[in-house]
Amino acid sequence: MEKVELIPELLELFREHGYEGVSIAHVSKATGLGKSSLYHHFPEGKEQMAKEVLEYIHSAVDQYFVLPLKAEGEPLEKLAQMAQVVETFYDCGRKGCLVDGLTIGEASEPFQNQVAQFLDAWIDAIAAVAVEAGLNKKLARERAESALIAIQGGLVVARALRNYQIFKRVVKNLPRLVLEGRY
Repeated sequence: MEKVELIPELLELFREHGYEGVSIAHVSKATGLGKSSLYHHFPEGKEQMAKEVLEYIHSAVDQYFVLPLKAEGEPLEKLAQMAQVVETFYDCGRKGCLVDGLTIGEASEPFQNQVAQFLDAWIDAIAAVAVEAGLNKKLARERAESALIAIQGGLVVARALRNYQIFKRVVKNLPRLVLEGRY
């Protein structure tokens, strides 16, 4: 198995178990690779695996969320498209997010900057769309932060209650949350 093929497997493990809950034995079982093969691909072990998963997530956030928000189009349409991608990316709320699993406990220190970078890029892109729609920069930033808070909170609550309609409703309302009073 090539290293690039391992990253999505690792992503799912970290999503499901968090950093502290994933062991090399978990990774070995999930990938079918022995410990020596895993250390061949990731000489620094689990920490390197998580860093590379975060690089993969950063790239996905850029590709699927940030760049489409920077494209030409009406602000409401761009936010609605982003909401659909968010719903798909998180499988209607069934898939958790790495943010909590890689920013609490022992995982916090090594990954905080990487997580902050891609969240800031996403917030900035949403805020830019809100400014484009006529909001002032301060309010646009607050609304963009609220949108990410809604996404993350929606994931937690939907998964905890096993009611994925909650997440679908949150995602559907993202454009309104960001642009309320503009359309």
